[in-house]
Amino acid sequence: MLAGCASTPGVITQTRTVEIPVGVPCRVPVIERPAWALDQVDPAADVYTKGQAALVELEQRRAYEQKQQAAIAACQ
Repeated sequence: MLAGCASTPGVITQTRTVEIPVGVPCRVPVIERPAWALDQVDPAADVYTKGQAALVELEQRRAYEQKQQAAIAACQ
């Protein structure tokens, strides 16, 4: 009985792949804030010029928000 414990068959090596999630820093370029259209309009301009600039600024802000949302989605 003692002879069975004295002889070891050797070391058994097994390779296992374990997938562990690792945090990775988000590398998204900084989104520059555009020059808003209303900021460039003369305060003494007529209401139509200011209204047109406001409509342009709405589109600028939509595009800016879409870029920000895409950057946030890329980091999640």
